[in-house]
Amino acid sequence: MTFEISVFRFDSQFDYNEHYERVKIAIDDDLSLKDLMIAVEKNLQNFAYDKESFGFRINGKAIFSNVKLADLRAEFGEVLEIDSLNQKYALKDLLINKDEIFAHYKPMLDSFAFLNDESKREFKKYILLNLISPLSLEDYIGDGYAMFAKWMAIHYQDNAKELLDSTFDFERGIINHIATKDMIFPSDKSIDDEIESLQRELFSTKLPFVSKLKKANGAKYSIIKEIQ
Repeated sequence: MTFEISVFRFDSQFDYNEHYERVKIAIDDDLSLKDLMIAVEKNLQNFAYDKESFGFRINGKAIFSNVKLADLRAEFGEVLEIDSLNQKYALKDLLINKDEIFAHYKPMLDSFAFLNDESKREFKKYILLNLISPLSLEDYIGDGYAMFAKWMAIHYQDNAKELLDSTFDFERGIINHIATKDMIFPSDKSIDDEIESLQRELFSTKLPFVSKLKKANGAKYSIIKEIQ
């Protein structure tokens, strides 16, 4: 098969605007996305991407796994746009500036006196999950942060309430979660399942507050209806 690909290019050290480079790749049907990206890298000068996690978009959908090229073509055809997971936080081509995003969350992480530095650094493993949703980090606490808080609550059980409560906020909390399963290829509902279970756990302990939300915003928050 032959893919016609537009690839996002940007270097935060030198570029003011992003651009796309086009490349045509002829490749065997039985190979994988990893093989395709190796071919792209050979055709583009000084190209950077995360070779382990992928963590970029193809035709708008987030990709985190080494999918088969046959499956990729079945979903998208042979004309592909390979884009940054989030252009705002692009560091170099498809690489994300995780340090910039970490700095955004650091004041909140530092507010948990019981978290040691190693535990805080664990958050970087979840950062890319925050960028699947179209919601900005200013408007939403982030799916990645919610999953990090849930994981840390297991390790810091005496402080679990404080960690989980940090995800429950009317303005930015997980009440605003948008389902991401169809924003990922292959479709994956594991993030949605984790966030929805956390919603149920948190909402069930805050029913008086939830009842007030339901009266004001019942049509908006379907998860509330499931609990009441």
